[in-house]
Amino acid sequence: MSSLLSVKKLNVSFSSRGETIHAVNNLSFNLDQNEILGIVGESGSGKSQTVLSIMGLLESNGRSSGSVIFKDTELIGLSSAELNKVRGNKIGMIFQDPMSSLNPYISIGQQMSGVLRQHRPDYAKAETKERCIELLDSVGIPKPAQRYEGYSFELSGGMRQRVMIASALLTNPDLLIADEPTTALDVTVQEKILDLILEVREKFSMAVILITHDLGVVARTCQNVLVMKNGDPQEYGGINQIFYSPRSDYTKELLEKSREVSIYEDQEEEAKPKQNKDVVVSANETTVSFEMPKQTLFSSKEELIAVNNISIKVYDGEVLGVVGESGSGKSTLAKTFLALQKPTSGSVEVFGQNLSEINKRKMKEAHKKTQVVFQDPFSSLNPRMTVYEILAEPLNSFFSAMSKDSKDKDIENGITEVGLGADYLGRYPHELSGGQCQRVAIARALMPKPQLLICDEAVSALDASIRGEIIDLLLKIKREKKLTMIFIAHDLAVVRKICDRVIVMKTGEIVEKGTTSHVFNNPEKNYTKNLLSSVPLPDPELEQKKYKARRARSNSSSDSM
Repeated sequence: MSSLLSVKKLNVSFSSRGETIHAVNNLSFNLDQNEILGIVGESGSGKSQTVLSIMGLLESNGRSSGSVIFKDTELIGLSSAELNKVRGNKIGMIFQDPMSSLNPYISIGQQMSGVLRQHRPDYAKAETKERCIELLDSVGIPKPAQRYEGYSFELSGGMRQRVMIASALLTNPDLLIADEPTTALDVTVQEKILDLILEVREKFSMAVILITHDLGVVARTCQNVLVMKNGDPQEYGGINQIFYSPRSDYTKELLEKSREVSIYEDQEEEAKPKQNKDVVVSANETTVSFEMPKQTLFSSKEELIAVNNISIKVYDGEVLGVVGESGSGKSTLAKTFLALQKPTSGSVEVFGQNLSEINKRKMKEAHKKTQVVFQDPFSSLNPRMTVYEILAEPLNSFFSAMSKDSKDKDIENGITEVGLGADYLGRYPHELSGGQCQRVAIARALMPKPQLLICDEAVSALDASIRGEIIDLLLKIKREKKLTMIFIAHDLAVVRKICDRVIVMKTGEIVEKGTTSHVFNNPEKNYTKNLLSSVPLPDPELEQKKYKARRARSNSSSDSM
């Protein structure tokens, strides 16, 4: 039986500033019907460009050569009109960020209907709507008829990704391509999305190509694996061979790095913070709520409580981890510490000052002492500014009287501290990798010499090796600068590595707290246990057991209903 997809000697290159950049070099692989292939590698390895060339979606300066045969049709060199009959119809694709892929101005129903209007023009309007609602229901969207009329901004990240999967399945494709579909999702939502991909693959009898930098995700989902580095194929084989008997040195390195940061690593029990230590941040019965828009003119007011009566203290020199699912209130709590969100009731004190009572001058001083590193450095760095200008901005704001020589010295020291050379100062963000951009973002946050650093999902979008480098950098900063840090993350392995204490949040409340070792080794609440068990591990046999156990529980609960 011939393969569903056969890729032979694929090359992808881009012309930039008179130079030719080779993104994929001489790549070959086959994909059979119903097979799940994982393509893994670090940023810049050519994973995404491989599938974009298959789909005919390369940028205008991109060129592909070689052979890509899908169901006996050569895709390389096919006209746009012919490709449009394949992509979205026979090959569906879901992307990393559903918020960028879904139009917030158009209802979910309109966007999904557009797929069927393009590929199933014979469908009547009622039939189109019925098909869309059917698919929303099949991917686990509650109240699918209501969501069909709704908008993407009304949904959580996990629900948006389910809408993207439903849209990709509308035409019963033979192949589904998923490009980092769970990177920005918390571990429990990620688990559900990966299980959903396995279920729809079985239900719709289709093949799947899963692109990811997370080897735990590969172990949980895939049958075969293709490992890439700098555009070159490193290893291609079955899941067990790749994980338990890797041949390539690069594959061994990836596996080693993925296992370096583990939720199960041995760790001594940390001492609880001494009460005589200075309190840097204190939340006292803090509640943050938002008034929801009325559904009708005469309906009663409804409130969304994002943070519910929380009281915590963060001590000088410690790293506090804040974990929980999307919507648990983690980021809202961080915004109150940054004075970007006022509490509805209760109070927040930073460095002994009530943020609701201080004047503008003292607030500026508080902002100088408190800095933040965000999840996506590409969004948080100004693309029109050089690295030098980005690092100079906080100095200009907080130390306006500083001489140019002192400023230049601080900037050069700052970029060196985060492991980059002075030659990076003249570059723009788009000329840097994701890891380099995050180093610049950390350097910028450290320029005012803060006493409190808040990291909001600072490593979740990075691949394993770069994530490890940033973690080591943060640990070095913690050790040398004795900073107090609040580390918000859905990556529990990173929290285990870097944090002294942990609080676990659910629907705005703290459900569990304690030293990192105690919470990870002896979780008391089922919610915490579920978070920990949802973390994908680079062990296919273990992940298969976990998946079978989840299926058994799901079938058992369905039978009892």
